[in-house]
Amino acid sequence: MTDERDLIRLIEGDCSPEEAAAIQAWVVADPRRIELLDELRALWRLTGGGTDAAHRWDVAAARQRLRRARAAGRPGSGAPQPQRYARPNAPAWARRVFVAATVVAIGVGVGTLVGGRGRSAAQGREYATAPGRRATVSLADGTRIQLSVDTRLRVAPGYGAGERAVELDGEAYFVVRHDPRRPFIVRTQRGTARDLGTEFAVRAYRQEPYLQVVVATDSVALQSATGGASAALTLRPRDRGVIDERGRVSVDPGVPLERYVGWTRGRLVFDDTPLAAVAAQLGRWYDLDVRLADPSLGDEHVTITFAAESADEALSALAKVLDLRVTRAGRSVRLATAPRPRSSASDTSITPAVLVRGE
Repeated sequence: MTDERDLIRLIEGDCSPEEAAAIQAWVVADPRRIELLDELRALWRLTGGGTDAAHRWDVAAARQRLRRARAAGRPGSGAPQPQRYARPNAPAWARRVFVAATVVAIGVGVGTLVGGRGRSAAQGREYATAPGRRATVSLADGTRIQLSVDTRLRVAPGYGAGERAVELDGEAYFVVRHDPRRPFIVRTQRGTARDLGTEFAVRAYRQEPYLQVVVATDSVALQSATGGASAALTLRPRDRGVIDERGRVSVDPGVPLERYVGWTRGRLVFDDTPLAAVAAQLGRWYDLDVRLADPSLGDEHVTITFAAESADEALSALAKVLDLRVTRAGRSVRLATAPRPRSSASDTSITPAVLVRGE
């Protein structure tokens, strides 16, 4: 007998593939169950949406908050508000982005989706976020997509007539309304991810030499752009699949979801990550130009989590962890090794990391 507790386990990715498939089948058999699952996902976000074992739901209290928020019509309350305007200083391609679908902007600070008029559904649609901005898009079939910073998503022409295909350059989290007759496919420059009834995250920035797919519930078929049976595999819950620049496919099972999908709740989690990759992501996240004074610093590894910090707070925390000196002038940020004072046998102190704001 499937009940609300099973739906909660499904949302949190705490089911076996077999259990998840059974729960999904139970949900799609009744539109009221689909509505219940959607409401529980909204409640999950209101209660923090944790993926760690310590997270506990207060479903009754969250449901009251959700209903009050919906009655007030607040953005992010589960009652998405359409955005139909463009950021004035957005580049020309961004001002052409089509934003006719229901969209909620949930940026790093105050969210804004860059957009404007575009093509019809038959010709395809495009959505984009600028650096420092995130957004949520709801498609006509009920699929919801969270776009991370500096990301472009193109909905292919004829979406839904047969297959449901989108093209991604950046990072996104997909909550797919499964339909076996119309497969949902995410295409990137390195390969494709095909939904088998699931929630999953895809990272495919053109500047990075890999495609990454992390599955939260159910399963995803991952296929390299090079083709061939050896370049394909099926990912299960908490699997991390990667296609590298040579088209090779690998899987890392049992990964902590928070590390890879924490950004959907405003958290950046880095675990033994090269500083070069951390700097690049902070640049996207806060719309900064982050540079390393010494390229060798890029090989330094760091474990750190950022949660709702301002850009200066995040940079200061990073500086303290790695003993760096940070100089910032507007959008330009320079990371360098902090100078160390002369020491003696009786003086072993070091200069603390500082954040220096330029003129």
